[in-house]
Amino acid sequence: MRSLIRSHRFLSHFPAAQGAKLEKLVRLVRFPHRAVIFEEGSVSDCVYLVLTGRVALMKKSAVGTAQLIAHKGPDDYFGELGVLDGSPRSTAAIADGPVQLGRLAQRQFIQLLSESSWHTVLRLFSHVSENLRATNERYVSEVMRKEKITLIGEMANSMIHDFRAPFSTIKLATELIAKRNQTPQNQELCRMILRQVDRLGGMVEEVLDFARGETRLKQRAVPLQESLHQLHENNLEALARAGIRLTFKPTPLVVSLDSDRFQRVMQNLVTNAREALTGRPGAKVAVSAKREGRFATVSVADNGPGIPREIRETLFEPFVSRGKPNGTGLGLAIARSVIDAHGGSIEFKTSRQGTTFLVRVPLA
Repeated sequence: MRSLIRSHRFLSHFPAAQGAKLEKLVRLVRFPHRAVIFEEGSVSDCVYLVLTGRVALMKKSAVGTAQLIAHKGPDDYFGELGVLDGSPRSTAAIADGPVQLGRLAQRQFIQLLSESSWHTVLRLFSHVSENLRATNERYVSEVMRKEKITLIGEMANSMIHDFRAPFSTIKLATELIAKRNQTPQNQELCRMILRQVDRLGGMVEEVLDFARGETRLKQRAVPLQESLHQLHENNLEALARAGIRLTFKPTPLVVSLDSDRFQRVMQNLVTNAREALTGRPGAKVAVSAKREGRFATVSVADNGPGIPREIRETLFEPFVSRGKPNGTGLGLAIARSVIDAHGGSIEFKTSRQGTTFLVRVPLA
């Protein structure tokens, strides 16, 4: 880990001798997911260097809601402005996943600057200025993104209103057909129609909740095997038609879930896998589950081409999509918000040999 400090770009602002001295002053610190690194308005007592993971810089709006200003990833640094001018923290910093940081105390940093040449100080301030400009640009992009989400929320609200009547008509007609023809095949087809109508309504509600920045759950104890079996039934035929083999290895676990929302998350992952695999020989999707401590981990693995490198860092952010002409780029962003609301996590591993999504949800 010291090698990550040694090669960090913050140290490149200083001559080699000072960089070596600076490296010894940096202390390693770790924060778990969602941990508050510092609060907005707190004392600026150090500079942080991001070694691994990602940090979200948040600022309170006029109405008191937290607004994302920027993300800081490996080789970035933050907290330097308050350290230089003595002002309180202008934002809060929160770990977006587990992070490892280098911490450089204000007193030591200022002492080092006082011993530096004016060339070194000028170079540092130039980089700080560039850092600030880049953060401002990211902030403007974030505001534009939020405006898009607001617009989508308004559209979703309108869709819910407009769809309510036809959805009710379809459900009523399906229930009447089920009563008049009670053969097992007809009953199963009617149940399938009703499930898909409920799914469509739930999807629109989910987009609306995402636009509002809230995820309302109806959690209960659910046998995970039943939920995954439903996923298997819903996708087996469609995947077979696309020439994709689906394997299913559940484990008998009971989890705390909003079953409908969890189903939509898993369906999104399977649909993404199917789209990545269509037309590829020997295509397969494997769904499995296992226990890991207090969580159940569900895996959705494919042997597709992998996720493009340029979108991996931002994959769970809204409007990130590639190679899907009809995609909105909201599916994985919504999936992450739903799993986060359950107190779980979602992550992925990808290579040219395929992609695996790992969804962790709490045991009941």
